[in-house]
Amino acid sequence: MLKKVSIVLITLFALLFIVAAAIPMFFKKEIDAKIKSSINNRVNAKVDFKDLDLSLITSFPNLGIKINNLTIVGVDSFAKDTLANVKQLQLNVNLLSVLSGKTYQIKSINLDEPNILAKVLKSGKANWDIMKKDSVTAKTDTAATAFKVALQKYAIENGNVIYDDASMGFFMELNNLNHTGKGDFTQDLFTLKTQSDIEKLTVKYGGIPYLNKVKLDADLPIEMDMKNMKFTFAENKIKLNELILSAVGYLAMPNEKDMVMDFKFDAKQSELKNFLSLIPAIYAANFKDMEATGKFAMNGTAKGIYNDKSLPAFDVNLSIENGKIKYPSLPSAINNIQVKSQISNPDGVIDHTVVNVPAFHLEFGQVPVDGRLLVKNPVTDPFVDMALKGKLDLKQLTTIFPMKDMTLSGILDADVQAAGRKSSIDKGQYDAFKASGQVLASNFNYSGKNVPMPVSVPTAKMVFSPKNITLSNLTAKVGKSDFAANGSLNNYLSYFFKKNQPLQGNFNLRSNLLDVNELVGPKAATEKTDSKTSSQLSVFEVPGNIDFTMAANAGRILYDNYDISNARGTLLVKNKTVHFENMSMNMLDGTVKMNGSYATVNPKSPKVDINFGIEKMDIQKAFGAFNTVKLLAPVAKFAKGVFSTNLKFNSDLDQHMMPVYSTINADGLTNIIQAVVDGFEPLNKLASTLSSDKFKKLELNNVITKFKIKDGRLNVAPFDIKKDGVVMNVQGSNGLDQTMDYNLGLNLPRAMLGAKANETANAMIAKLNSKAGTNVSMSETIKVNAVLGGTFLKPTINLKYGAGDTKTAAKDAVNSIIADKKAELQAKGQAKADTLKAKATEKVKDAIADKLNGLFRKKN
Repeated sequence: MLKKVSIVLITLFALLFIVAAAIPMFFKKEIDAKIKSSINNRVNAKVDFKDLDLSLITSFPNLGIKINNLTIVGVDSFAKDTLANVKQLQLNVNLLSVLSGKTYQIKSINLDEPNILAKVLKSGKANWDIMKKDSVTAKTDTAATAFKVALQKYAIENGNVIYDDASMGFFMELNNLNHTGKGDFTQDLFTLKTQSDIEKLTVKYGGIPYLNKVKLDADLPIEMDMKNMKFTFAENKIKLNELILSAVGYLAMPNEKDMVMDFKFDAKQSELKNFLSLIPAIYAANFKDMEATGKFAMNGTAKGIYNDKSLPAFDVNLSIENGKIKYPSLPSAINNIQVKSQISNPDGVIDHTVVNVPAFHLEFGQVPVDGRLLVKNPVTDPFVDMALKGKLDLKQLTTIFPMKDMTLSGILDADVQAAGRKSSIDKGQYDAFKASGQVLASNFNYSGKNVPMPVSVPTAKMVFSPKNITLSNLTAKVGKSDFAANGSLNNYLSYFFKKNQPLQGNFNLRSNLLDVNELVGPKAATEKTDSKTSSQLSVFEVPGNIDFTMAANAGRILYDNYDISNARGTLLVKNKTVHFENMSMNMLDGTVKMNGSYATVNPKSPKVDINFGIEKMDIQKAFGAFNTVKLLAPVAKFAKGVFSTNLKFNSDLDQHMMPVYSTINADGLTNIIQAVVDGFEPLNKLASTLSSDKFKKLELNNVITKFKIKDGRLNVAPFDIKKDGVVMNVQGSNGLDQTMDYNLGLNLPRAMLGAKANETANAMIAKLNSKAGTNVSMSETIKVNAVLGGTFLKPTINLKYGAGDTKTAAKDAVNSIIADKKAELQAKGQAKADTLKAKATEKVKDAIADKLNGLFRKKN
């Protein structure tokens, strides 16, 4: 009998297992269709999921529905925002409701690794408001959807949630959220038991982080009144890092726009150390080993309506009495900490918020620091009343707080006060805003792995007044560079209180050595490096929020490969642009004067626009220093000497601060004071073509030429070069691709044709003289036109008559001379004939006149 019963039970369980496995297969297609139709009928968003799994075995007695890789993307203003991205959404549905084929009752929901972005624009439009208008009115109609919520449990595992409300300036981020809630949502009144664990919680309001990556654990039972949408918080425990709080009260949502609340909270454990755990810098630095004593108290209330236009009234009080902070491994401590503060708002109007710290006191070792702070009307017309007085020994600070991988020392002595309204600053009524005091710094030194080089400030003094901050006696050293400065910041109050107000200042700067290469940080290594190719500069972005005028004087500046001395002039920094006025400096054995600008309005495409005046610079050093010279004037590589130039230059720069050659526009006038060009291949080619070594080496003295750079080509205006009786006129262009297109007009001495060519020319001219009866001699110079083409490495020379070798070139030159002389002889012969004809005509006229005179006399 037992055996038969066992067989029956096993068979029954097998049948049940088969049925449990088979049922989901029968309903999968139907459920898939109902889910998609329900979503499409109710939401205005792009909803998609990879696949759908059904299971009865793991979720029995409910039917498990697993939706994998669910995404919800907004439309219109939120078309680029993903509202939700869920690795897996599991719904456990009442099996009987599925078998009935009517409304499916959802018993539990589980979200695995959801990433949720809840976003509100400044206009108040929210990205989760995706329900279609016709479906909103049909919420209470069970026929409007195939699903009905009958929750008893929900959970979120390893979630990340961001709430970004631009309309209220509120931001909250929850990293690695685990949350569960249990309660019968089918009832109008029930208790929902929630448990939350957040690894990192960040809360910001108005850009100020009130909680920054704080760990949260909370057990929070909530009494749910679903009919009236009122939720009451019973006795609970909320742990923020080490601080334990309790909050009691209620939250109600009487309509879609308003949230009504009445809360009270306080700290359950009044120990200073628990409060300090909320301060990231302290919590991260060996918090467990820190000794903190003293009484800490915090409590507050929030009561009123929260919506797009108002906040609830609130009041937060915080106090510390007889506090002390010390790390066991360090010799000193912060002693006698006394703080009382209150943040209050009586009616929910943000402008009525008051921050009041009537007094605070602490002692770094034995050195006291005292202060106060009062802020009113933060929105319409902020009022500030603050004071700070104390002396801080920075080296002693390192004996109080552990500071890893850094060295800090020096004395800061401050005594400042300020009181007044922002409106006084806006109207320029600085006398109505009281600001006074001074800050002294002495022997300040800072070094560590977070800074590329040590910073030292032996002395500095700042004196405050309502109109400006005066800086005097500043001496500093950053790495190898040294600075000395004095000046003033003229509108620091407007800069702090007004939006988009640049900070104005006037300074005098002096430096014995300014190593720009070191100051701008490590150079970006090139992709292929070798012993010759080291590194490249990166773009220096000019700040956009300053308006400074600086008179600068530097004994020596190291920038890229340039070693500059005696630099002086005026720098105007404004609108992300540095303007150079009357700058002068010595570099490359010459003097450079310039006016112009360097702009980073678009940091991806910096621009320079500068007028240069260069006096007596070494050609070889200029070639080695300037890539523009290397590419557009390669002849400089083979020239030794000195030149001067006046140059107007503008160009875009790349991300390594080098000119973008296709954008260069420049024109100027160059005077080659003295130079020798030797070994330049185009000259070697010319010398070979003319069979004269004289052109292989050119000596240039006071050669002046105009030039223009445009579209990647150097265009040279005509100029003359004279050498040993040879006059060569040069004009043309060359490009970045090293191609040349130059016309050379040469007046050559006749002797360069050789003895045979000269004999032939003389014989031909003698024959012409004999025929014409003239006495013309051959000139001492001949003209040859040449076209210089090809590239600098492979030049081509074409003479006027297309000569290819020396003999033909000489023959063509003789023919040219004979043609010229023949024309000259013909002209002279014609002139002689005209003279004889004129004389004959005069004789005829005289004879006719004589005849006529004789005739008239005979008649008489």
